[in-house]
Amino acid sequence: MVHDTKERGLIQRLIGKIRRPITYHRQLQLWALLFVLPSITILVIFRLGPIIMSARLSLYDYNLLSRREIFVGLDNYTMGLSDRALWNAMKNTAVFVIAKVPLQAALALGLAMLVNRRWFGVGIVRSAPLMAVVMPMSIAAVLWQMMYHPSNGLINSIIRTFGHAPYGFLTDRHLAMPAIVITTLWKDVGFFMIFYLAGLQGIPSEYYDAAEVDGASPWAMFRYITLPLLRHTTTLVLILSTVFAFQVFIPVHVMTQGGPSGATDVIIYYMYKIAFSFMRMGYANAIAIITLVIVLAIAAFQLRAEPE
Repeated sequence: MVHDTKERGLIQRLIGKIRRPITYHRQLQLWALLFVLPSITILVIFRLGPIIMSARLSLYDYNLLSRREIFVGLDNYTMGLSDRALWNAMKNTAVFVIAKVPLQAALALGLAMLVNRRWFGVGIVRSAPLMAVVMPMSIAAVLWQMMYHPSNGLINSIIRTFGHAPYGFLTDRHLAMPAIVITTLWKDVGFFMIFYLAGLQGIPSEYYDAAEVDGASPWAMFRYITLPLLRHTTTLVLILSTVFAFQVFIPVHVMTQGGPSGATDVIIYYMYKIAFSFMRMGYANAIAIITLVIVLAIAAFQLRAEPE
């Protein structure tokens, strides 16, 4: 009887909670979940799902043509430890990231500060970097490849007017990576300029007015007002820039094909060759998972390193 009474009381309390009217706050939460549900569904299907499949394939010796699957465990990961070409691709990717990310953030901030004020022609200056952003990367790579041409390129034509011999920007192993960096900077800097422009317009003008009254110099206002108040924007820009830099592929594929002598063979292009030239999908997916772990670790470090 005691147990029956407890069970009845529990059932009655559950029924009371079910019959209780939904509060306004709970309705807002349900509506918010309803609006976010399509994005979550797309994220799970097209992002999380492929990652899980990639992690599974990385444990197999999988041939794309024969569809042969042989479970090899962690052999694909240990293979990478002795793969000199993979280490070269990682080194080239690190050079690309280190060269591009800080320079891109600095240029984006400089452009944002330039167009944040009202002056004649500021609309044209604002829209010019965005034209490069909306251009497909493949077209931008072909355009810069033509500009880098040693005989007919615009850049070498300008160099010859000063009496210098033309440079093989895409055939010199010391110039090929800087050429790729410049191309991607031109393409992406306008995108990150928008982030900084939004951050600058969110800073109250009263801070600058008070600093000007106190006699602060423009450099002091930039150092002690602008930079600290843009720290969250800077962290976001650095994280996104790093992720995008690790994913560089199209400029390398179009302009250099990883050359000369492997100087621009970045990790995504090397993964592409392993998967579709050598048909070793298992090893290619292992490289993808390794790259994912590296990028997540760098992003976590950047978040923790953000000043309070």
